[in-house]
Amino acid sequence: MYFKRLEMHGFKSFAEPVIIDFHEGVTCIVGPNGSGKSNISDALRWVLGEQSPKALRGGKMEEVIFNGTESRRPRGMAEVTLVIDNSAGILDIEYKEVAITRRMFRSGESEYLINENPCRLKDIRELIMDTGIGVDGYSIIGQGKISDIVSNKPESRREIFEEAAGIVAYKTRKHETERKLAATRGNLERIEDIVVEIESRIDKLKEDSEKATRYIELRERYRDLEINIILRNIETVNRQNSQYLENITELSQQLSDAGESRKKADEEFRQVRIRGEALDKISEELSRDLIANKDKINSISSENRLNHEKLVHLRQEETRLSEEVTDMAEAITVSEKENEKLKTDLGEIKKKLTDSEERLREKIILYDSVTRESSEYSEKIDDNNEKIITLNGEAASKKSEAKSYKSYRLTLTERRDKLSSEIAELEEEREKKLGELEEKRRETEKLSKQSSKLKNDIKEHEEKRRDLQSNEVSLRKKTEELKLNYSRTEARLHTIREMEQNYDGYNYAVKYIMRSGISGIEGVVGETVKVPAGLETAIETALGAAMQNIIVADEACAKKAITALKVNQSGRLTFLPVTSIRSKKVSVDRELKNESGFCGMGVELIDFDERYKRIFEYLLGRVVVVKDLNAAIALSGKVTQAVRFVTIDGEVINSGGAITGGRHKNKSANLLERKNEISGLKEQLDSYGNEIEDTDRQTEDLLNVMERVNSLLKTDTDKIRNIELLTARNNDNIGYLENVMAGYEENIEKDRREISRIDDDLREMSGIIHKIDEESRLAESEIEKIGRETDSLMRRHKENRDSIEMANRAITDARIDANLWQEKSSNLSAEMKKNAERITSFRKQSELKVDQLSDIRSEKAELERGNDGSDTELEALNEKLEELRRKTEKVALEKSELSEKSNALNSELAEIEEKLNVFRDEKYQLEIKKAKNETQLDNMKEKLWNEFEISYAQARDLRKDDFVMSSSVKESREIRRELKEIGDVNVGAIEEYRQVSERYKFTTEQRDDVLTAMNELESLVNSLDKTIINSFKENFNKVEENFETVFEELFGGGHAELRLENEKNPLESGIEIVAQPPGKKLQNINLMSGGEKTMTAIALTFAVLKTRPTPFCILDEVEAALDDKNIDKFSRYLKKFASTQFTLITHQKATMEHADVLYGITMPERGISKTLSLRMGDYDPDEYTS
Repeated sequence: MYFKRLEMHGFKSFAEPVIIDFHEGVTCIVGPNGSGKSNISDALRWVLGEQSPKALRGGKMEEVIFNGTESRRPRGMAEVTLVIDNSAGILDIEYKEVAITRRMFRSGESEYLINENPCRLKDIRELIMDTGIGVDGYSIIGQGKISDIVSNKPESRREIFEEAAGIVAYKTRKHETERKLAATRGNLERIEDIVVEIESRIDKLKEDSEKATRYIELRERYRDLEINIILRNIETVNRQNSQYLENITELSQQLSDAGESRKKADEEFRQVRIRGEALDKISEELSRDLIANKDKINSISSENRLNHEKLVHLRQEETRLSEEVTDMAEAITVSEKENEKLKTDLGEIKKKLTDSEERLREKIILYDSVTRESSEYSEKIDDNNEKIITLNGEAASKKSEAKSYKSYRLTLTERRDKLSSEIAELEEEREKKLGELEEKRRETEKLSKQSSKLKNDIKEHEEKRRDLQSNEVSLRKKTEELKLNYSRTEARLHTIREMEQNYDGYNYAVKYIMRSGISGIEGVVGETVKVPAGLETAIETALGAAMQNIIVADEACAKKAITALKVNQSGRLTFLPVTSIRSKKVSVDRELKNESGFCGMGVELIDFDERYKRIFEYLLGRVVVVKDLNAAIALSGKVTQAVRFVTIDGEVINSGGAITGGRHKNKSANLLERKNEISGLKEQLDSYGNEIEDTDRQTEDLLNVMERVNSLLKTDTDKIRNIELLTARNNDNIGYLENVMAGYEENIEKDRREISRIDDDLREMSGIIHKIDEESRLAESEIEKIGRETDSLMRRHKENRDSIEMANRAITDARIDANLWQEKSSNLSAEMKKNAERITSFRKQSELKVDQLSDIRSEKAELERGNDGSDTELEALNEKLEELRRKTEKVALEKSELSEKSNALNSELAEIEEKLNVFRDEKYQLEIKKAKNETQLDNMKEKLWNEFEISYAQARDLRKDDFVMSSSVKESREIRRELKEIGDVNVGAIEEYRQVSERYKFTTEQRDDVLTAMNELESLVNSLDKTIINSFKENFNKVEENFETVFEELFGGGHAELRLENEKNPLESGIEIVAQPPGKKLQNINLMSGGEKTMTAIALTFAVLKTRPTPFCILDEVEAALDDKNIDKFSRYLKKFASTQFTLITHQKATMEHADVLYGITMPERGISKTLSLRMGDYDPDEYTS
């Protein structure tokens, strides 16, 4: 691997693109001071990733871009490309030639490329890591660095040894691993916090989950039992329906038999009716025949008269047809003569058609000749047009060129104006800078005072931040507790609302009626009343079973509801019609108002709709609510009216004196308390919601305050940092301002020189523009000449086109004439054809009329014979008339007999219809029973859907064959009781517990993974430490041995050694260099002379190269402090490293003598470096130095 070439463009003093080819052996880059030799070394460092402007001998990185001279504009970009031969594959990349490129723009943006592919700086550093050619390695030793090697602190010398030991990649990997380890420890702390938070919740969630799971299991068992109970009830009803269906079928058969009897009677009656209708038809036919016979007799008489008239007409027609046949024969003769004449005329017309076609061919030949002449004119015109286009292009090009020069002239003018403005601005700016010096001194004093004040502010902000952080923790804890209470309250509200919507606590009849959709149902008593908190038990006890009474609009609605309950056997209910209920209210206020323990009349302690006033007076108008049983007993003796005392705890003293009291072991669901509880839970939810919003708002406000405090803290800290920077800079700014003003003077003079140069360019530009304008005018003159010639050709071409048009018209006329004679020929041929067709038609008509004449003669003869037989037929018709009269009398007798039979059949049909009505009534009653059962079936199936959301078909799949009805009903009741004992459950706890458990499992696994990763990372760090220590020690020992050898060779004796300051910790230890030149004592290198230090540093560099050879090495004036004798030693020693490509930047004659290739760096133009390559055989050092 070696350097092939270095390409620079716009880098420092290299304004123009420069390519430096590197060769084997020693290449020297020479030139006078300030010519830009060291810029080549800087370019190498820069392209390999150097990030320090100071290391590149600059103040800021933008200074690497060519900044312009008096005659050159600044570049907008600097670009350097280093091409490396990688045939040996030392670089871990598949290319045999690697081009590393770095670009920088004045905007501050940078680009890195490897073989023209964009990459990161990190990619380049990893590519060259541990090869010795990095910016911190030992392959590029710039100006002054050779002395730094020996003058630096011991701990700062490690870089060159670490690069030589090849442990940079390991150290980089170790730092990366330690960074990951720190991040992993942070992750572990966060995970531990999450685990603690989950463990605080999981036990309670597990308990709630198990309770909810038990509740769901019981509900599922209850569901299975109830479904099977309903299925068995459905099967019972189905069996009843089967029996009903069997009876209905039997009645249907009896109805069918009776129907058959009626059908037979109907059929017989129909036959009688049909025979009667037939006789009616016969009678009608006989009547018609009588009439027809009479008509025929009259007709024959009339026909004889008509035949005589027809014979007269036929004789006339015979005469007419005979005449027409004679006329047809004459017409055929005339048409045949006309056809002969047409044939003669057709021959003459065909001859004229032949002459016309000959004239047409002559006209076409003339047209072709004129057309060819027109094509020749067109070609000439096209050639001239092409010339004009070419000349127009040239003229346009000249104009464009002139426009470009004019535009450039305008640019120069604008540049001149801009430079004039810049001069004015620079002079104005110079005056401003004079006032800034005193301002900077005042600023320094002011900044000191600000710094003291800001430090006090920061202390106050930090104390306030600690208080805010403590308050934030408290608020977040309170918010979590409120959200937990909100979730529990919301779950309880959801459960109670479901119970209310499902009418839990109400009997089945109430549920049935409330879901029936019967109009007029206004609500259950327990739903329409509002009871103050604390009185729920008293009012519910007072109402008792009336809690489940239903308020309806009127009696009709009550009747309708009761009918529905009866039909569906859904239970019994009490209905309270609003329109008819009567009040039972009594008043004992005056008697008991001032008595101890008296709470009030029951109806007056509750709220309800005014429409229901009489209903609640009916229910609670005689109920007195008192504090306790003692008060009830005491007050009952003071009231004369029949009232009932109810205590707040639910004890009752009836008007007769009976006392009821006690308490169930497990209090069942209180309907009124449930209603109040819903209201209370809503209020509680609103309260929790408001509190959560308040705490969230407080937290947000606190965070905003904390953010402002942090912002103030950061702002104040930044201000102090800025003040310190400003204070340090102010002291430098005074000298800087003086230099700036001197620079202003220099720039003003430079701008004035550029204005003078621009004036010269503008004068030269005017001459060029004048010349281009003259050439443009000549081209336009030539265009005008060709245009005139083209106009002449166009006129002749137009005349030629007129001739073409005349020839075309002649062809058209000849074609019309030929077509005319052709048309006449066709017309004559058509006329001849029509004449022939006419002759044929005449012949056919003649034949037809001859046939008609024959038919007329035959008909005439037949009519003459018919008249003779008419008299005989009249005699026969008179005899038939008498026969028809006898048949008519016989039919009338038979119709009378059929009428009597029809009356008998009507009586029989009436008896059959009576039987059918009886059968139908019995069948109807059975169908009603069956319909009721089917309604009951529908209700049970609806119950399946309403309570369990399952269809009957789906329920049948859940049927159990080993189901015992009695035990199952008992078990269902037990489960219902247990479900009530369980009470409210949070079903969501099951899913929440599952999620939290999974999260807990995931988090603990994650914690274990993080712990494992930490152990692996710590193990990797330990492994890397061992590798780094071993490699460093091994290579350090080699370098020390080589250093001692090289030192003795370069100094001609003496002794040198390297020492670790802390051998127990070699990774952090500094490195001491101890040397003893010949004839001197062993001493620290810092005590040696300048030349001895340089030779020692060179010896150390060569020792490193011997230990870990690098393919190439750049040395920038490392031998500047040596005398000629030591330079000769240095130069000759270079030859021992035959495998290393050396590039030396020098101005020492002795060094140049040992070079294989020389590159000369010159600056022929101020601020612009240029290169010159020379082989050593062509180089004369004496000439160069002179």
